[in-house]
Amino acid sequence: MSRTRRTALAAAVLLAGAGTALAVVPTAAADPTLRLTTVAVPERNTDLDLGAPGPSTGDTQVFADDLRRDGRTVGTSTGSCTVAALSESRLVVACTATLTLPRGQITTQGVADEDPAAGPTGFTWAVTGGTGRYAGAGGEVVGTFRPDSDVVDLEVRLR
Repeated sequence: MSRTRRTALAAAVLLAGAGTALAVVPTAAADPTLRLTTVAVPERNTDLDLGAPGPSTGDTQVFADDLRRDGRTVGTSTGSCTVAALSESRLVVACTATLTLPRGQITTQGVADEDPAAGPTGFTWAVTGGTGRYAGAGGEVVGTFRPDSDVVDLEVRLR
């Protein structure tokens, strides 16, 4: 389920980072953009083969990836992605992820749709809420997979 894993990372959630800046915002309404990177932590990821044996609809990945900024771990991206459709030409996963940062959490949710032969490239998901500094958050998160890695660059656009 490696392609599902990579898609899950993007989601994860939505959500993590290395080498970019994290904006500090007084409230979610301040319209900031957070630039983060997620990095997979294999011992904190579990693939569940829940459908037919092998890759199939229903398979799920549960993850707790590192969330980074400027090369430092600043939180986690925790969530899951479930395969909703799978064929030779299409992989669709539904994901939820929570980004846990020093001053609150940001929740995200969305679907990623890709060609399994090409692998994941990116996704855009909804920001569905938040806590602490991010209470009342809305907006979207755009994830871009780095080629041949388990790293996803995130741009969290809050409104």
